[in-house]
Amino acid sequence: MKFLSGCSVVFLLLCLFGCNEQKPTAKKNDEKQESSERAVMVNDTYYHYSIWWAFVNKVFDADLSVATLKTKGDTGLGSFNLLDGEMVMIDGIAYRVREDGTISEGADSDTIVYANAAFFNKEITVELKNQPITDIELLKSKLLEALPSKNFFYVFKINGVFDYMKCGGLKKQKPPFDEGLDVLIPNRPIFEGNDVSGTIVGFYCPDFIGNINVKGFHFHFISGDKKLGGHVMDFESSNILNVGIDKKTDYHFVLPDNTEFENVSLEKEFQYKKS
Repeated sequence: MKFLSGCSVVFLLLCLFGCNEQKPTAKKNDEKQESSERAVMVNDTYYHYSIWWAFVNKVFDADLSVATLKTKGDTGLGSFNLLDGEMVMIDGIAYRVREDGTISEGADSDTIVYANAAFFNKEITVELKNQPITDIELLKSKLLEALPSKNFFYVFKINGVFDYMKCGGLKKQKPPFDEGLDVLIPNRPIFEGNDVSGTIVGFYCPDFIGNINVKGFHFHFISGDKKLGGHVMDFESSNILNVGIDKKTDYHFVLPDNTEFENVSLEKEFQYKKS
């Protein structure tokens, strides 16, 4: 009986230790799955700070830091606070293109008033060759042909040598803000260059986005030598352009939590030329 009792105790102890050893493994598996699901959500998210309609209606003062933006994506475009520079984000670095055309890296403490960003994961590759891209409208039509559907959101990175590049900036504003984008954009500073190597960062929103964001395509550019950049107005290229496309199905936007946005009257509407 003592022998049997001893065996029973050993058996029970083995069972208890066995169960205890399995629990951490199950927990780790659950944590890995949750981590994987979070990674998928982050990688598939199109992040948008402040709505385009507010930006059009002179909400030029906001509080999104460059440091926070870096947690939302490694590729992006937008504008710094008070329109003190167009923003182009590549490989996790937010570059500032000021109204005089000078380019610098944004500090983590710098603030941004409007931004589109995402972690870029190339899903589609397109090589534009055999036909010169004579203007930005031809580029848009080529990209539309490559999209699986016009009903999703997309992020683009286009690398190549451009025979001609025309970019626009914005003039820094001071409160009280008298003019909106409907006045500032047609009168924006212009930067041009020839035989420029660099990268176009682009985003695409379906028409159903309305005034929340720019409908269709929106492109910013920065040259490899960081001497030319801004909002892409037009370009020409007779060279091969390598296009990477990333489809996004999760759209997340955050509103500025300040008095400027709280009190803005969304009266004016403005969109770039639709394509």
